[in-house]
Amino acid sequence: MKKHTPTILSLFALLISISCTSDEKIMSVSQRIEQIIAESDNPPEGGTPTLESLVQSGIQNAGGSQTAYEKAIATARPAPKTLTEMQNIINNINDNVSLIDGNNTLVWFDEFNTDGAPNNSNWGYDIGAGGWGNGEDQYYTQRENNVIVKDGLLKIIARKESYEGSSYTSTRLKSQGKYSFTYGKVEVRAKLPSSAGTWPAIWMLGVNFNSLGWPACGEIDIMEQKGWEKGKISSALHNLSSSGNTENFAETDVPNSTSEFHVYAMNWNAERIEFSVDGDLFYSYSPATKNSQNWPYTAPQFIILNVAMGGDLGGEIPSDFTENKMEIDYVRVYR
Repeated sequence: MKKHTPTILSLFALLISISCTSDEKIMSVSQRIEQIIAESDNPPEGGTPTLESLVQSGIQNAGGSQTAYEKAIATARPAPKTLTEMQNIINNINDNVSLIDGNNTLVWFDEFNTDGAPNNSNWGYDIGAGGWGNGEDQYYTQRENNVIVKDGLLKIIARKESYEGSSYTSTRLKSQGKYSFTYGKVEVRAKLPSSAGTWPAIWMLGVNFNSLGWPACGEIDIMEQKGWEKGKISSALHNLSSSGNTENFAETDVPNSTSEFHVYAMNWNAERIEFSVDGDLFYSYSPATKNSQNWPYTAPQFIILNVAMGGDLGGEIPSDFTENKMEIDYVRVYR
């Protein structure tokens, strides 16, 4: 472990003293880690432990900042005594801190500040019925009845109506042919539809979809919500290693997702893809060995915004459904 200057050690001591009583023995960061390793069943061979030696002794996923780990260990109450307790500390740090540096420069956006149809320089449409394999009940249109920008918000409106052989209509916007990118961060501030049977989604597909097909092109689901569970959202990855009912998936609670706006985000670099809500990281995807089966995410992807009706994740549509909408404040891409 690197040596700390007295100033840094003093800072750690101050942090500890805030939560300690005066008669507690304050242990330095290096002493605390040495104690943990010494009392573990599998200590590293020789030397003061670094992140590398922690990994060698059995700690998993220690890929973050050593400083962050040291600070968490030094201030933990009760003091960790085993590798299991230390692993829990590291897991807590990993769960709440992005491991991706960069992607902080705004490069593309739509703030939806001009009333009327969405900006056709940014967005095109998928038109048709069935959801292309998901058993959905809506017909996607580009009519004002289903999509409009008003009062600074994009509104995607699902309606019950007979149209082109379907019983419901909605809209699926996409930036395909307008904007795509490889590596970056997407932030979408949105309020989701409240009705059962609605399936809102903010997601991405590889631009090579037409040549490779799905799921070889790779799909990144930034946010989806089931029609029967409006207090949760999910994020997922679809590729040749796992697709459809994918194992690359996580959910998180957003109890007021249909009454309040939240920022749904995806951060992507060459090593990992992270998902968060309002800045709180809840899922990270990073295969240890990357190949075309599990990591097609080396090619550009485009953005898709839609509200489906029924289908695999929409579920049963109530008989009294009339209309409901997803409202989006902005879509921003940082690189």
